[in-house]
Amino acid sequence: MDQATERMFLGLAHALFMNRLHLLRLTEVVRLHIEPNQDDGNMDVPSELDKELRQQAIDYVLTCLPEEFAPAIHRVKADWLRPA
Repeated sequence: MDQATERMFLGLAHALFMNRLHLLRLTEVVRLHIEPNQDDGNMDVPSELDKELRQQAIDYVLTCLPEEFAPAIHRVKADWLRPA
C-alpha cells in the first residue's frame, strides 16, 4: 500500500480511536457520577480507569479494521495513548 493511502487509513483509525475513547469516558462519567472539577470544569475519570479505556479504544480500532492494518496501528498507538 502506498504511503498516502496508509496515512489516510491511519487518520481514519485515529478518528475511530478518539470517538470510541470519548464514548467510553462519557459512559464512565455518567456511571461513576463524576462532577465537574472546581478549578477547570473538566470531568476526568480516574487515571487507572482512563488507561484501561484507552486500551479498550485501541482494541476497538483493531477489531474494526482488517488485520493487515494491525502492524501500522501498533506503530502509531504510542502517540495515541500519550496523555494530552
